[in-house]
Amino acid sequence: MTTSEEISPNGQLKAVTFRRLCPEEHSITTHVSIISAKEALPDGNGNVFAYKNEIGIRVSWLSDARLAVYTYVDPVGATRIERAGQVSIEYSRIIETALVPPIPDGGTASPAPTP
Repeated sequence: MTTSEEISPNGQLKAVTFRRLCPEEHSITTHVSIISAKEALPDGNGNVFAYKNEIGIRVSWLSDARLAVYTYVDPVGATRIERAGQVSIEYSRIIETALVPPIPDGGTASPAPTP
């Protein structure tokens, strides 16, 4: 099951995050593949990243030749590669969950003062 697709800035490639269900083992694995933007996701494991459980994961193209993979788990525990063709892959473990800091006074934001 595909969870997201991110097209590279030049439109030639896409990074696909997806999950695979193994009914025999009652398990779900998480994967990332880099494929041609026009190609459908083939059957099988990810060609860039594979993790033995279902995890939250996100990818983002930093340039046509750099892909960032973000997850809350330690990516060292995954099967992963650092380069796929001309694309280098960077892995980051997300630790901070407060992506938007709270408003300091706990209230609503006030409009900016007018000059």
